[in-house]
Amino acid sequence: MTCEGCGAALDATMDRCPACGRELEFGRLTGILGVVCRACDAYNEPGARACSACGKPLGAGEPPPTGGPNPPAPAPVAPAPRARTAAPAPAPAAPAPARASAPPAPAPPAPGSPLVHALGRAGAAATRFIPASAIRAALRPDPRPAAAPPPPSPAVPPLAPGRVELVPEPSPGPARAPFRLARPTTVAGRSEGALRLADDPSIGDRHATFLFRDGALLVRDEGAPGGVLVRLRGHPASLRPGDPFAVGGRLLRYAGPLPPPPLPAADGTRRIGSPRPPPPAVAVEELLEGGVPGRTWVRSGPSITVGRAGAAVSLGDDPSIAPAHAELRIEADGTARLRDLGSATGTFARVPPHGERELREGDAVRLGRTVLRVSAVADP
Repeated sequence: MTCEGCGAALDATMDRCPACGRELEFGRLTGILGVVCRACDAYNEPGARACSACGKPLGAGEPPPTGGPNPPAPAPVAPAPRARTAAPAPAPAAPAPARASAPPAPAPPAPGSPLVHALGRAGAAATRFIPASAIRAALRPDPRPAAAPPPPSPAVPPLAPGRVELVPEPSPGPARAPFRLARPTTVAGRSEGALRLADDPSIGDRHATFLFRDGALLVRDEGAPGGVLVRLRGHPASLRPGDPFAVGGRLLRYAGPLPPPPLPAADGTRRIGSPRPPPPAVAVEELLEGGVPGRTWVRSGPSITVGRAGAAVSLGDDPSIAPAHAELRIEADGTARLRDLGSATGTFARVPPHGERELREGDAVRLGRTVLRVSAVADP
């Protein structure tokens, strides 16, 4: 390693060139990271004058590695004294005087940094292969502010008896107070159970059951004509032909793919009709009060939007329905994936008759015209 200014031979621990006085980057670096002995490749702490492993001197007096350029002449060895006297303890080396113009030394890099790893593996001689720009970048402090830790998320109380309320969402009907699920099992209906919804004629006598099982809250459909519907949250729901779903205040039914066209008559005559849409074509039906079918839309997939005017399935200017409220994604096997498109009133999929569905904090359950939201409470 030579000086960039005058070409004089340098040592990795020098902070200035002995010939021209040029300041060196490596001297400040080894004063921070320490020195590796050239004889045994052992690491030594900053400021060490002799190797802690083999005892050989470090720094300017350290012998260069074998085969290095311009090896200096070996220093004469002084004869050992004949008398066996205890050698006085060496005086501690005086620290080098601080230069007024030298900037304060930055904090040493982390032990696992690539710079320390390179010094420890290859010795001080390996520093000649590290560009000065890389050393300056390693010593420069990171100007970016430390990222603030994310705020802790509030703990949600467990869903257990006495810690869950069913909060009615606003509706055109009479206002209802929140109902607390205090027992392991609660029946909801028009004339049966602890949760009475007698003013809603679309609710059966025994409509649904809320129950706690294995640390979870579930709702069970009891087979009432209107069924139990749960609001979609994030994940789509799979619909089979004949499954109903609710969008805003409307109840719809996925009728499934169109059947193939009938064969022509024996003489080859085909029945007149409107053109068939290209496949995959499916039908979506509207269910009126009393379960009577209303309008039917025949649309081609694979993506069919449901909403107000402008959607593929347009339900009119209903304020409870968003312009793009929900989407039906038609699969190759004829099933559909129903997902909500961020509407305010939500999209609801029906629980299979006599089936169960797990509920979580914030879920909404629709029984007839009544929508109940699951809310965890801290105090039993």
